[in-house]
Amino acid sequence: MLGILVLILIASTNYQNNMGFMTGFILLAVGFLSVFYTFRNLKGIEVRCQKSGAVFATQDAVVRVQLVNNTKSQRLGVGVGLAKKSVIYLDVDEQAKSEGVIYLSTERRGLLDVPRIACTTMFPFGIFEAWSWVRTPYQILVYPKPLPCPEPLIASSSGIEEGQTREKGSEDFQSLRDYQAGDPIKQVMWKAYARERGLYSKEFEDYVGEHHTLTWDSVAHYDKELAISYLTDAVLAAEDSQNVYGLELPQQTIAKGQGAEHLHSCLKALALM
Repeated sequence: MLGILVLILIASTNYQNNMGFMTGFILLAVGFLSVFYTFRNLKGIEVRCQKSGAVFATQDAVVRVQLVNNTKSQRLGVGVGLAKKSVIYLDVDEQAKSEGVIYLSTERRGLLDVPRIACTTMFPFGIFEAWSWVRTPYQILVYPKPLPCPEPLIASSSGIEEGQTREKGSEDFQSLRDYQAGDPIKQVMWKAYARERGLYSKEFEDYVGEHHTLTWDSVAHYDKELAISYLTDAVLAAEDSQNVYGLELPQQTIAKGQGAEHLHSCLKALALM
């Protein structure tokens, strides 16, 4: 642009062309205005990065970026991305918010630092570019990639016949105990109370699935990363089958349990091993 402007002004001076002078000065004014308005389109925007949830290795992590415009002017064509040449463009109305999604590839397990995010714009004239780098302290937990083990894993099990154990529940009657304040009315032994033998509550129990512990020794003869992937698959299979399971690693032991939080604890231990 500067080269074209110089040529126009030199030619206008040589030929004393007033229209050439006017064209050159208009281009110069557009250049100055472009610097100002491009910078103004980005200035004052608040960038918020939401913490991403855990993913398995080789899956894309989702980083949600929110642009907040607290000013009274509309902001158009604001790009966010991991590089200035690869962004998604968002328009943010006055006193409004706009959200974009950035996909971050993962290759290995562990904690992945979210790289700096580029916030850039070339609005309104597309001549100049204004940008800023946004850094976030967030890390993404990457679980190991689950792989089925080619041979059955040896797990230490506990339970009664056919891998079942009994726990406090509501199905099968087990015993009587003294009534305690807060016990459900339906568990009160009214017959004994009617015979003036005191107030008792019934206790029930349920059968639950097999209890077993997944150990590092069962996969220690494999390559370390393969062994971790095999244990990851075994943990997911135990959770899907609604079994109660534990995990024993060389530096950490997770007690038996079940549910989303327990699954996360096991997968996190494997990811950070």
